[in-house]
Amino acid sequence: MTKTKIYNDDSRQLSKFVKEKIDFIVFSPPYWNLRDYKEKNQIGKFQSYEEYIDSMKDTFAECYKVLSEGRFMAINIGTVVSNEGMKFVCGDFVKACEEVNFIFRKDIIWHKPKGTTKWQRGATQFTQNPYPLFYNTNINHEFILIFQKGNTNEKNKSKPFNKVFTRNMAYSVWDIIPINSPKLDEKHVAPFPEEIPRRLIQLYTNKNETVLDPFAGSGTTNKVAIELGRKSVAVEISKKYCNLIKKKIKNIKFNSYDQTDIYSKNIELEIKRVTDQIKKSQQDVKKNQLKLKKFYEKNKKKIKKKQLNLFD
Repeated sequence: MTKTKIYNDDSRQLSKFVKEKIDFIVFSPPYWNLRDYKEKNQIGKFQSYEEYIDSMKDTFAECYKVLSEGRFMAINIGTVVSNEGMKFVCGDFVKACEEVNFIFRKDIIWHKPKGTTKWQRGATQFTQNPYPLFYNTNINHEFILIFQKGNTNEKNKSKPFNKVFTRNMAYSVWDIIPINSPKLDEKHVAPFPEEIPRRLIQLYTNKNETVLDPFAGSGTTNKVAIELGRKSVAVEISKKYCNLIKKKIKNIKFNSYDQTDIYSKNIELEIKRVTDQIKKSQQDVKKNQLKLKKFYEKNKKKIKKKQLNLFD
């Protein structure tokens, strides 16, 4: 097969047209009742919550059919806010995936560092009305759910990761800066950062294996897969986005991403990891000092008055 195969089709029908051997599936699905992709049979918008979960379950069942035995599927999804109350989509996804025979293996929290997300209406309302019973949050996390078809084949073991990468991946919370505004040349309403599929593809595949994204959007997963020396399959219901994928991957060189950071055992990498941690700690201290200084300048008179009272 070619390095990337693009299907302009419905992910609820995967097994009818995807005949490639699929080694890993990773995707961020359309959110319920949030984005309008202007497609007649789109999933999410203009559906009841029950219809949305049923549509996603149909997709999970098709993913199960095309995925190789013992291999994994990763889904990036967050909690949805609605007038009916919070919808814990993750829980319903786990249930739906288990009902089509996937095994739920683990969850990872994608933490979006403070200051990197847009403020949401509910959180803004709380800051304007900071009273009991008005509490709300600015949601700055999503989930990455990991599922498996069957059990791992021990024969699949290959080159081990180095200590630096292993330690970084050993924690269930990933700090990754989100993409708040799509690039002008992409025009996709909900792109996700390349770092998510990059980590997952490195963790769950070997070179020359095939990665499937059943909701490919502008092709972020496919671009990363090519860079990492993997073949990829993109399924996207929008013809416009299929054209975006073609444009995005057109000049991407196969196996062009330098992976020495995850395989090299060079002591320099370990030194760099520790040095980076120290630098980050120092930066955090400086930020806190700056915040304290600003607070002091703003409340100088009150603070001095308190200090005087203390000595009276």
